[in-house]
Amino acid sequence: MWTLITKDLMVARSSMLTYALMAAAMILFFSRMEMGSAFIATWSIVLPYFFSGRICYQEEVEGGLGLLRSLPVSPGAIVASKFAGGLLLTIGGSLLVIAAGGLAHWLGWFAPQGGVSLIISLAFSLALVLVLEGLFFLVFFTWDYKRASNVMLLPLLGLLPLAFPSFFRPVIRWVVDRITVDSWYFLTGLLLASLICYLAFGLLAAWVFSRRDVG
Repeated sequence: MWTLITKDLMVARSSMLTYALMAAAMILFFSRMEMGSAFIATWSIVLPYFFSGRICYQEEVEGGLGLLRSLPVSPGAIVASKFAGGLLLTIGGSLLVIAAGGLAHWLGWFAPQGGVSLIISLAFSLALVLVLEGLFFLVFFTWDYKRASNVMLLPLLGLLPLAFPSFFRPVIRWVVDRITVDSWYFLTGLLLASLICYLAFGLLAAWVFSRRDVG
C-alpha cells in the first residue's frame, strides 16, 4: 500500500508543490484583511481538495486503475492507498495552512479577533474536508473522476448564509453559542466522528470497487 501512496505522491508532486506555494502566498497576502481567519479556514478546505483531486485526475488520465487491477494488487489495497494518502495530504495541508497563518501572525499581518477562534474554525474545516474527501473518493471508485468532481461543488453551499442572511443568522449564532462551551470536548468528538465517517466511506468504496469492472 505504501508503494501505491508513494507512486501517487511522486506523480503529482509538481502540481501539489504549486498548490502549496500558491496557498501559502495567498494566506500571507489576504491575512491582512478583516476576514483573515475565514480566509485561512477556507484554504484549509480548498488545499486538501486540490491535492486529492489532482491525484485522482492523474490516475484517470493515465488509466491507472485499470493497470492496477491487472496487477496482483487487491482492490482493497488500491482503495486504502487513496484514502490513506488523502488523509496524509489533508494533515499536511492543514499544517501548511497553520504554518502560513502563524507566520502571518508573527509578522504582524494577522491578528485573530473576537468570535470563534481560529483553532475552532480550523477544526471545523478539517472535519468537513474529511467527510467531503471521503465522499469524493467513494464517488471516484464507484464511477469516475468526472462524477467525483461534482462533490467539489458542495462547499459552495457555504455561500448560502450570504444569500439568505436573515434565515441563517440565527442558526449560525446558535452553533457559535454551543461550540464555545466545552469546545475541546465538542471538537474532539467532531473530529472523531469525521474520521469514523471517512473510514466508513473507505470501507464502502473498497466493497464497491471490488465489484466494479474497470477497463
